[in-house]
Amino acid sequence: MKVLLCFFISFGLALANLEDYRVSTWNLQGSSANTESKWNVSVRQLITGDNPANILMIQEAGAVPASARRTGRIIQPGGTPVEEFTWELGTYSRPNMVYIYYAPLDVGARRVNLAIVSNVMADEVFVVRQNTVATDASRPAIGIRIGNDVFFNIHALANGGGDAPALVSAVHDTFINMPQINWLIAGDFNRDPALLQAGLDTRITNHIRIAAPNSATHFSSRGANRTLDYAVVGRSSSERSALTLPQITALLIAASIRAHLSSDHVPVHFGRF
Repeated sequence: MKVLLCFFISFGLALANLEDYRVSTWNLQGSSANTESKWNVSVRQLITGDNPANILMIQEAGAVPASARRTGRIIQPGGTPVEEFTWELGTYSRPNMVYIYYAPLDVGARRVNLAIVSNVMADEVFVVRQNTVATDASRPAIGIRIGNDVFFNIHALANGGGDAPALVSAVHDTFINMPQINWLIAGDFNRDPALLQAGLDTRITNHIRIAAPNSATHFSSRGANRTLDYAVVGRSSSERSALTLPQITALLIAASIRAHLSSDHVPVHFGRF
């Protein structure tokens, strides 16, 4: 397991508890349509529309929108940079600036990249890799810390998410000596929640809870609809005993919004509803 991080100074007001945040995840499917349009229409709606997300995890993010501005803050551990941008979604009289934390993992096609959009500047940025499964192909999890809460974005390997359990374990072990930290991993796990649970050691499963919707989140042209997009809520400990965790619920985005999204994945919201 490799962990790389960077400290930022946050001037926003952090929420007190992890369950107070509205977190969402969406695989934007960066190759299916104009990525710029998806950011300016669909992503904007997810973070400024009804019940907007405080933090949005984006997989297959393509490129950041042209109107995003670099802040100059960047970490580049081992060829995996995470850069901070600001993105103004409001007006001169009513500003609404958010932060984008962007990892261009797919340098060539610029498609399978990871991004986190947050309405609060991160206190700290994490890049966590696993070192046991298909390490040459596995994408790292990227995360941001706000206070004592850490939010990770994950996009596990296609065809079964073989690296998903190892990535969850790596995140858990990152905070093994930090019991004050609650963490949440949201994204495209590329495997059913039950299979993820079965692939984890009990030293991990006693410290996590999977928050998944009751309906499919990925729709295939071959008719194999599956639940691949969900969240893992956790708190790390060196003990094996079960821990009390934040109560997080997963909900699919409203059908009226889904109809306008050009992706084979449905956005999922997490929080205390």
